[in-house]
This record gives sequence, structure tokens and C-alpha cells, in this order.
Amino acid sequence: MFARTQVLRACLIFLFAAPLLRADAPSAPRPFRYDTDTFAFANETVWNYVGGTVQAESSAAKKREYTRHCFVVTRAAVQFWKFARFDPAAPPLARDELARRIREVTERSVWLPALNREQRIVFPGYANLREISHAEAGVFQSNIGLGWPVYFRAGNMPIVVPVSHATEAQLNGEVWRDLQNDVPTIVWLYNFPSLKINHVVVIFKGAREGDHFHYTVYDPNYSDAPKKLEFDAGSRVFSYQPTFYFKGGQVTARAIYRGVVQ
Repeated sequence: MFARTQVLRACLIFLFAAPLLRADAPSAPRPFRYDTDTFAFANETVWNYVGGTVQAESSAAKKREYTRHCFVVTRAAVQFWKFARFDPAAPPLARDELARRIREVTERSVWLPALNREQRIVFPGYANLREISHAEAGVFQSNIGLGWPVYFRAGNMPIVVPVSHATEAQLNGEVWRDLQNDVPTIVWLYNFPSLKINHVVVIFKGAREGDHFHYTVYDPNYSDAPKKLEFDAGSRVFSYQPTFYFKGGQVTARAIYRGVVQ
């Protein structure tokens, strides 16, 4: 039994914690932009958080209905950036056709290369994703994907495998290199086993000051402004800013949606 456990652990480390065997990401046709390429609605938390701590709430509090979709929302934002285009001069679609085209976008694997302009799924009547998702939030929430299947992703398994500082430094190098080609990275942030944070963001912009990397991210729990993720090359540690659901501090970071097993 011990031997089999060790073999399983070794396989997980090879698949998920070892250096990624992937080609450099090709240059993107344009950068990912917060004001146009993110959703106008936010993913909601199941619990009532205040300053990173769960708090009781009154019975009159507004019910949170769109919860547990951070994986789905971040993935869909990148899928629309890669596979969709908008035509504000044309009349909007009927809702059933809009729903069909949303599913056509989100059924494409997010790790596939971006489509050229002629191949992209067209969304008439609006200038960008933020504008159309503001007008048709319900249609998007119903069609970009269900929240519960992400609990069974193959890429969730490595949460039990410790991540070394060397692996985090490697990830930082890949994120930084991809940003030079305008390619965003979907990143899972967590602190296992405490899970005081278990969330997904999109890194889409970065700046460097010596050993300190400052990343701007799309946090799907917010719809008003981007957030900040930091990497210290000296300590080889990622840290996330304080939010309403997290007190801030060190996090484990893993790139996800780079392939079938991630």
C-alpha cells in the first residue's frame, strides 16, 4: 500500500508540479483588457465575508444566487478574448441565438490558439464583452458553464502536492514571458489545507521593479476594478492583496487550463 501511494504521489508531481513541457505561448493579436474583456457581473461567495472573515448576516440580506463560478467566469473571459468578436453596428441577436453562440465560444477548449478575425464567433449589437454581459447578464450566467463540474477537474488533484519555491519561480518566469507576448494566464490561488483562499484569477498585465513583480489581475469576485498579485523573486513567494473574502498575504499559485490535465 505504501509503495502504491508513493507511485501515485510521484505521478502527480510529474504531471502537475514538475516543469511544464509546453511550447512558448504565441503572440496574441491584442492584449487582454479589463475594461472590455471582463464580465459586467461578479461571481458571488456562498458565505458573507467582511475583511476576509465569514460573518453572520441578517435574514433581510440579499440572496446570493451566482456562486461558485470563479473557474467558469475566468475561463469564459479568456475564451471570449480568444474566440469571439463584436460588431456594434449590427442589430443584437435574439436571446436563444445569443445563448447558442455563447455556448459555441465556451465549448472550445480555452488552451487552444486564438482564432483569426474571420473565424471568430460574432456577437452583433455590442462593442465588447463587458457591454453585452451588462445588458444580458442572465443569458451569460446560464450559458457560460455550470459551477459544480469544476470540483471534478483532473487539474484539481495536485492541490495535495506541495509546491516548491522553485516551481513558483518557474511559474513566475512563464507568466512574465507570456505577458511580453500579450498572453494572459489563468491562475488558481489557494492555501491548502486551510483553504482560506481557494480562488481563480486572470493575470493580464505586469510590471517589474528589481526582484519584485507586480501583476494586475481580473478577479471574478469583483466587477468594478482589477486587483493585484505580487511575486518576490528573493523569497520566491506569491502574495495576493486583501479583499473582502481574503485577508491578504502569501498564496500558492498554479497555472490552470493549459491542457487537459490542468
